[in-house]
Amino acid sequence: MKAVKRKKKSIFLRIALVAFSIYVVVMLVQLQLEITDRQKRIEALDEQIRQQQLENDSLQKQSDNYEYYQEQKAREQGYARPGETIFKEQ
Repeated sequence: MKAVKRKKKSIFLRIALVAFSIYVVVMLVQLQLEITDRQKRIEALDEQIRQQQLENDSLQKQSDNYEYYQEQKAREQGYARPGETIFKEQ
């Protein structure tokens, strides 16, 4: 009688151990997939940050040289400073 009870307990423990092992493996795979997905998102965000920094640098240069930038745009439209003579080649 004791041998039968021991076998039932042993089988139950083995089934529980196998189920727990499968659960742990599944969770590890899910976590690895989530880590990979988040790493891709981080890389995409890093690229967006880099692009935004380039744009910010460009805007900062325009802001620093605003008078020069404004003068260049005015000259492209044919404007000149007071007292300045414009010569055009033909």
